[in-house]
Amino acid sequence: MTSAVGPEGLCWLVDRDEAGGVCGRLAPLPRPASAAGSVIVEVEAAGFNYKDALACSGHPGVARQLPHVPGIDAAGVLRQPTESLPAGTPVVVTGNGLGETCPGSFANWLLAPTDAVIRRPPTLSAVAAMALGTAGLTAVVAVERLTSLIDWEHQQFRGGAGSPEWLVTGASGGVGMLAVAAAAAAGHRVLACTRKAQVAEALQSLGAATVLHPDEAVAAGTKPLASGRYTAVIDTVGGSLLANLLRSVRPGGAVASIGNAGGVELQTTVLPFILRGVTLAGIDAAGLLSNTRRRQLWPQLATLWPLVEPHFPVRRLGLEEVGDWARQMLAGETRGRAVVLPIRRVEAG
Repeated sequence: MTSAVGPEGLCWLVDRDEAGGVCGRLAPLPRPASAAGSVIVEVEAAGFNYKDALACSGHPGVARQLPHVPGIDAAGVLRQPTESLPAGTPVVVTGNGLGETCPGSFANWLLAPTDAVIRRPPTLSAVAAMALGTAGLTAVVAVERLTSLIDWEHQQFRGGAGSPEWLVTGASGGVGMLAVAAAAAAGHRVLACTRKAQVAEALQSLGAATVLHPDEAVAAGTKPLASGRYTAVIDTVGGSLLANLLRSVRPGGAVASIGNAGGVELQTTVLPFILRGVTLAGIDAAGLLSNTRRRQLWPQLATLWPLVEPHFPVRRLGLEEVGDWARQMLAGETRGRAVVLPIRRVEAG
């Protein structure tokens, strides 16, 4: 299989401008040289995560040093053989420091750790794989983790009236939409929480039983405990919304914290934990998942995709559109997922 890209490629490079600010631009990227423990992947598509938007802004917690190429997810073609995969194999690579401690996938070429390279499920195109990416891994892991953490016996004993309800916050975003779909596919009654009423129909098509505005999801008042309502919460927002929702988790329930778009501080009390046995779990699919576990999860994502695809908005971007999308994402103006196609060019006019 021949390469679709010549020896001179392009990347989206984040660097400092003459005034000391952060800027992003297209930059040439020669095909990387081979290195021990790494293989060359020609990137067909790259997922666009919130962490990538932070890297595009020069956030020091993600872009550890500048200049920097963002992109923590990639789908492409293996250009060198490994012990288990021949050259030309369609592959995916997620996490493992990509787009953080080493150059990422917003480029034609990627030098990836050999162990991180995973054969792409045959039913997933490069675009479909990156519409899922770390967002999909996060959603599936969150559902599995909560299922294992909920004290189901305690729920039956003290759970109160009504069927168990799973709340997903920030449900208009990529992770939120996929979490709605994953939780619904697992058989749970899902409430989708978002400020964007225009995505209600899509969320219901993905499996949400109902769609709530955050004001409807949060209990009135300021008491440290409110009536128990949610068996589980998958929270992509953080900040005050997460703190308020902890008051309404049912006895023995659990909460997965997977995002911080609404802030990183959490001002709460210990009462949900010591009086209701609520568990708060953090999910980090980019950094904490082993590559063995990733290999196990990708077939699950391939099974989920046909349920998601008809209702899931996926925006295709060229490299030159990366900066604008990052700004929109950080401003909360995006929905669904974006996928960067390094060989795509935006037509003038």
